[in-house]
Amino acid sequence: MDTEKKPREQPAESKDIGDVVGDLIVSGATVLAHTAAEAVVKRVRKSAAKTGPVKAIAKVAKKARKSVAAAKKAKKAAPKKSEKKTGKKTAKKIAKKTAKKKKSKKSKR
Repeated sequence: MDTEKKPREQPAESKDIGDVVGDLIVSGATVLAHTAAEAVVKRVRKSAAKTGPVKAIAKVAKKARKSVAAAKKAKKAAPKKSEKKTGKKTAKKIAKKTAKKKKSKKSKR
């Protein structure tokens, strides 16, 4: 039998309690700093949205979206004519215009 005292061997993965507590404090401070930074960014965004130029840009963008939507509705609502009908109508209009131009003026002698 071996009666000699051997020192306790700690497993290689185990950390000292001071290191564990230090890591916890660092991670807690990081979380707090991140939350505080997000709050500041949120406040800055809100205050920037209330300034004049930002409001003007938002207003223009809103109008642009409305006009695009109105154009899409108008395009859908417009009746589609077949090509043959429109071709005949334009041919008649052109013929009338050219007929008027060909008439010559008579002189008053």
